[in-house]
Amino acid sequence: MKLKDFVGATEVAREARTLLGERFSSVTFMYVLMRAFEVEYTAACDASRWHEFHGGPRLLSDADLEALLAPWLDR
Repeated sequence: MKLKDFVGATEVAREARTLLGERFSSVTFMYVLMRAFEVEYTAACDASRWHEFHGGPRLLSDADLEALLAPWLDR
């Protein structure tokens, strides 16, 4: 199973969480995005604000995450 086989940012994030288990964090998610999908560093940093990592005023919804990562995941 490869992350590139999944469609959509939230599906990729949730599968990465399943594969990495307790090692999964906002930082390891950034690493996965940059290595597997060549996501730019700044976009990966923004993606680390996804609501399933933590709350806060600047969190990203699933729709926000999809829109942010679409340029790399829709290739």
